[in-house]
Amino acid sequence: MAHSRRPAVLMLVGLVAAGFPLPYTAVAVVPLVWAGVETVLAIRARSAGGAATRGIVSSGVSLVLVCILTAIVLLPYAVYGTAKSLQDCALGANTAIAAADCNARLYGSLESILGGFLSFGQHAGG
Repeated sequence: MAHSRRPAVLMLVGLVAAGFPLPYTAVAVVPLVWAGVETVLAIRARSAGGAATRGIVSSGVSLVLVCILTAIVLLPYAVYGTAKSLQDCALGANTAIAAADCNARLYGSLESILGGFLSFGQHAGG
């Protein structure tokens, strides 16, 4: 029973920590990984004890949620420069026009990054 309650609290802590600004969002990975471990332990304990399938499925859904939240936390680090500059720009934007300019810069940066990946794929395959 203890393994089934801890992941919920740890996921909540991870969700709150995911709201921190970059680079502090990395702190959220610690409780999320811990929640994943606790969830796996809960699944193992329930399956060994002959628990109902509903309990195992709910733990499986919890594990999927932990993985998704961890991916959401780690995704901005794949394009850290762009994500950090957007965050800094958005924090300094005082008007809706300035915020729209920040978003336009973000989309321009992401297009250049994705365009680089797509052109690499065309050259490698061709």
